[in-house]
Amino acid sequence: MLIIGHRGAPNIAQENTLDSFDKAFQNNVDGIELDVQLTKDNKLAVFHDFHTFSLNGRKDLIKDISYNSLQRLSTKFKIPTLNNVLEFLPPNKEIHVEIKSNKINNSIIVDKVLKCISKKNLNTRSIISSFNPFVLSAIKNKAPLQKIGLLWTKSIDSHWFITHYSYYKVKPYSFHANIKYFNKKIEHWVKRKGLKLYFYTVNNKIDLIKAKQYNADGIFTDYPNINLRSK
Repeated sequence: MLIIGHRGAPNIAQENTLDSFDKAFQNNVDGIELDVQLTKDNKLAVFHDFHTFSLNGRKDLIKDISYNSLQRLSTKFKIPTLNNVLEFLPPNKEIHVEIKSNKINNSIIVDKVLKCISKKNLNTRSIISSFNPFVLSAIKNKAPLQKIGLLWTKSIDSHWFITHYSYYKVKPYSFHANIKYFNKKIEHWVKRKGLKLYFYTVNNKIDLIKAKQYNADGIFTDYPNINLRSK
């Protein structure tokens, strides 16, 4: 079972930063996961929230702010671009790029992410994921061989388009499930479709046991420094 650092190692360092990813690799993860979204000037910022509340207490949207302006708001840590992280990635490590977008038309971000990954020859080591099936569909159309991961949850506050039935439109390589809502019924569905199974976010022994019981191919965790591996 692969151990993937969820936004790096956020229990040790600021999430989605080069420092966080470095700490994750120091703890021997098999790969890292990060969030990427477009700024106003179409830069691929590695940042989770759609707004700036964690930076300045306001909910200004990232898509309405230039990358340099966003960087100025982040006084305590540097917000990397996707290219910064890909240049930093060690050999033989897996990278999961979650595209953050609520739009139906995602051609710009899809094109830019695919270009970054191809330029670094990381297609075989990367999985591009999203909750947004329109993003995944665009990737499938532009780069049919690129591995894509369908993010899934049953949270009541999730968007209408978050459903495992998106499989039939995007035919993903892997299914990335919120472990809280996973059960036997959805397990049987995943197995019938022949999908790789990843769980998020596995941060305790109870969830780790559950992940093992469902024979997960990988887990995303905030605690890569804790020994979660099978003996």
